[in-house]
Amino acid sequence: MTSMRLIKKFIIVSGLFLCVIVIILPGMGIYLYYHPERIKPMVERALAAATGASCTIESLSFSLRPLAVEARGILFESVKPEQASSLEVLFIRTDMAIEGPWGRRSLILKNMGITGIFMNGKFAILPGKTGSSFPARMVRGIVSLFFFRDIRFESGEILDGQIVAFWGDQTIQVHQIHAKTGTDKPLFVSFAMEVKNSFRNMHIKVPNVNLISNNLFDINDFKFNGTLQAEDITLEDAAFGIKKMDVLSKFTYSHAHKNLKAEDFQIRINGLALMGTADGRMPPIDVSLKAEGISSRHPVIEITNVTLQIPRAKVRTKTRDILMGDIRFTIPDGRMDTENGTISLPNIRCDAFGLKNLLLSIDIRSDLKDDSINLVFQGKKTELLHAAATYQLLPPDWELSAKDTVRIEVAGPKAGPWRMSANLSFEDLAFQNKDGSLMGEKISLTTRTQGVIDLKDSTMTFAAAVEVNTGEALYDRYYVNLAKNPVISSCNGTYAFQQKFLRLSKLTFVLTDILPLEIKGSFKQGPSIHDSGRDADFTVTIPQTPLQPIFHHLLQEPYKTKKPFLATLETGGTVSAEFTVKEFQNARQVTGRIGWRDGNLTFQDKGASLTGIDLDLPVWYETGSAEIPAESLKGKIEIQSMALPPLPEQPFSIVFDSGPNRISIDSPTVIQVPGGDLHLGSVQAQNIFGPDMSIHTRLAIDGINTQSLLSGIGVLPPEGTLAGTLTGILDPVRYEKQAVTSQGQITAAVFGGKIVLSDLGASGIFTSAPVFKLNALWDDLLLTEITTDTTFGKIEGVLKGHIRDGEIAYGQPQRFDLLLETVQKKGFPQTISIKAVDNIAQIGSGQSPFIGLAGAFASIFEKFPYEKIGIRAHLENDMFTINGTIIEGGTEYMVKRRGLSGVNIINQNPDNRINFKDMVKRIQRIAHKDGAVIN
Repeated sequence: MTSMRLIKKFIIVSGLFLCVIVIILPGMGIYLYYHPERIKPMVERALAAATGASCTIESLSFSLRPLAVEARGILFESVKPEQASSLEVLFIRTDMAIEGPWGRRSLILKNMGITGIFMNGKFAILPGKTGSSFPARMVRGIVSLFFFRDIRFESGEILDGQIVAFWGDQTIQVHQIHAKTGTDKPLFVSFAMEVKNSFRNMHIKVPNVNLISNNLFDINDFKFNGTLQAEDITLEDAAFGIKKMDVLSKFTYSHAHKNLKAEDFQIRINGLALMGTADGRMPPIDVSLKAEGISSRHPVIEITNVTLQIPRAKVRTKTRDILMGDIRFTIPDGRMDTENGTISLPNIRCDAFGLKNLLLSIDIRSDLKDDSINLVFQGKKTELLHAAATYQLLPPDWELSAKDTVRIEVAGPKAGPWRMSANLSFEDLAFQNKDGSLMGEKISLTTRTQGVIDLKDSTMTFAAAVEVNTGEALYDRYYVNLAKNPVISSCNGTYAFQQKFLRLSKLTFVLTDILPLEIKGSFKQGPSIHDSGRDADFTVTIPQTPLQPIFHHLLQEPYKTKKPFLATLETGGTVSAEFTVKEFQNARQVTGRIGWRDGNLTFQDKGASLTGIDLDLPVWYETGSAEIPAESLKGKIEIQSMALPPLPEQPFSIVFDSGPNRISIDSPTVIQVPGGDLHLGSVQAQNIFGPDMSIHTRLAIDGINTQSLLSGIGVLPPEGTLAGTLTGILDPVRYEKQAVTSQGQITAAVFGGKIVLSDLGASGIFTSAPVFKLNALWDDLLLTEITTDTTFGKIEGVLKGHIRDGEIAYGQPQRFDLLLETVQKKGFPQTISIKAVDNIAQIGSGQSPFIGLAGAFASIFEKFPYEKIGIRAHLENDMFTINGTIIEGGTEYMVKRRGLSGVNIINQNPDNRINFKDMVKRIQRIAHKDGAVIN
């Protein structure tokens, strides 16, 4: 009962209130109709209260039949000094009508005309919707009930509009504003616009903007919807430029909620160019952006189904052009807060540069509780290797396959520092280059990187690791089973982005059980700006490690088929190395040492060995104008036992002195040989790392016993005898341009006389066919000692002669000029055996002089006297000639008899020429008369 009484009282009070309103409103209308001068101040106050600005109207008039309003000189001015702005309307007139049922009536504006609308000044972001008081809401509701709820344009036109607005460093000019609507025609607004930003040096031109909307406005919730179309937009900025851009979108704007919604939003850009690319390495590209929906309610922007696409573009580099495929980013949903800088894009799909299945997540928060950034980039089976080959980061003709997985995370405060982690792995990795010299299969590779990025210092501190622990790899002759010998690498360092400077605190590379490597130092790209002036300064270290695995995997196994001696070569000891590498703007310097401790080398099949090796080899490589330290690098090699047949076993020790691109041995070195010692002078090697390397030294021989020497090196059989000595000095001995030359001579005191060797040398030392050169002179050689007990036949006398321009290649002579002549000397008879005569004749003419009666007559004698033997032979280009040196009466003699006794050997064909191979066969027949000659 009590509730029923309350309801009745509420109905009675509400009815009385409505009656009062019904009585008051007509009264107010009658009053204003008969007092029109009261309307203008009321309108001015109402507009001022609605806009928060002062409002003045020059003149205002209206009529009820027909319902129309006309005003001139409407001026709005801001009341806040920091927002000096104004809006002026020179003339406005419109006809009006109210249509529709009670509670849903509309105010119809007809034939509206506005001429001369100007806006100018500084503007701030409009505030959001604020709550209104209960009386205001009640009055607005009553107006909607009894008069009209919304305003609808039926027809009208705005001419000659202009807006100039300022936001900080930004200026916006809108001109050529024209708006028009008519019965059953949408509202059409067109204008041109320019935006300038002096701070960024930005200039945007929009010559053609069109807005098409319906002509209905709700006074309770002011809304404006339609279609936006902007064409031929250009932009110039310090960072980038746009040649042409078009925008098209449907939109709805609610002023009460400050909410702008866009649907089917499209942007098409033709000619987006990054500034600072005058060299043309990044030509302008085209970009298109589509969004199913964009909702903006200050300060929040929400997006739905956004697609950003960049069609194929070409990037020019210094060496080649790179054609990029389509780049596409798809964003299903996202949220951005422009006021506090919060961005949430949780699921961005990326298809770019030939990569697939990539997802990017962006989460940026900015509030008192959480001011952070979190980026995640991940994907599986992304075809990373194929993309790298497509863009020639890997050779495009390689065969590549792998199952890859990538994940990169960046997190931290927005201002930094950021924590970064990156993992990349390849499973079942297989590759092969075009010629099959490099290949791998079933390889498992994993990389892990942790780091911190500091934006204030523009630096990144990182720790990275790489592990390859399964599969097989082959490079040329080198094979590695990665399951038995995994590759493990780690790296710690810092990179400065602005200076492009990399400092490695430690980089290790380990081929397990074979070779460890460590690098420390710094690298820099581009011109150096550091006090040291270096582009790089780092140290490479190989710690003490056994030599045998290195030798086995890197030398013995790859080359034992090509070099069979490697199969039986045994090595031992530990090796180490340390090098300091310095890069300058125009120079490079590498200094360091190679060490070998407790080493040994053994050639089992040759009986040769080096044991107790202790090596400290200094290395100094340099290019350009590098800094040269004051002191050179010292080193040494000591070998406790050196057994290199035919040399006798002996210790060996020398001291090195190393400088830029050179190494020297300043102290003389004595090498024991069978029969004596060789004295090697100081050795100076220059340009040792280049093709023009040169070596200078000297060689001294002091009384080496020829019998012991030739027997020791296997030239003289054990039962043979050759008494004599070797003495001489070659100074200097030079190696330059793959050729060895010498000055000086070596004298062999043998056969009762001497043989002098000079101009010893060789060319093409490191080729497959080196050529050895010499000149020789002999004098007072006793033929008896030379020919006794030989198959050639005995000759008595004294011999002199020479070999000039002698050359030997492939183990046989290829050029010489030979002279053999006897000289008369008191006490030495001159006789020649029949066998020797026969052999000389056959060498000269190819046939024996003892045929028929001559042979029968000669068989009575064992030897003949002669006056002189003279033979000259010449070999060049494989053509051999032999002549006698004795010319009498037009006859050429090789052997001239004495008086009427003896035998003359005459060269019947002085111009004869014979292939040297045939001459060798002829000599072989003489040396092997009892057996067949083998070709």
